[in-house]
Amino acid sequence: MGILAEQLKNQKEAQVPQGIVSITPSDTTKLTKPIRAFMVTAPGDVSLLMNDGSSGVFPGCVAGTQYMGKILRINTTGTTAGGIKGLI
Repeated sequence: MGILAEQLKNQKEAQVPQGIVSITPSDTTKLTKPIRAFMVTAPGDVSLLMNDGSSGVFPGCVAGTQYMGKILRINTTGTTAGGIKGLI
């Protein structure tokens, strides 16, 4: 395998989540480390804080769907979805 092919393989692997954690929403406490994506087991809205400091709501999240981003916190206020899992 050539150098470029190896670099592309490593980059693709770096983008794939390597683990999963349960998320307890909080309006003040950031996650131990940023997550790459989240999923919900009970549908609803998810309010979050992104790595760049922006915040917002992902409305109508569907159970089993991955929502991507570098996420620092899932907020309690504005989150109606349940069973939130973070992909790291």
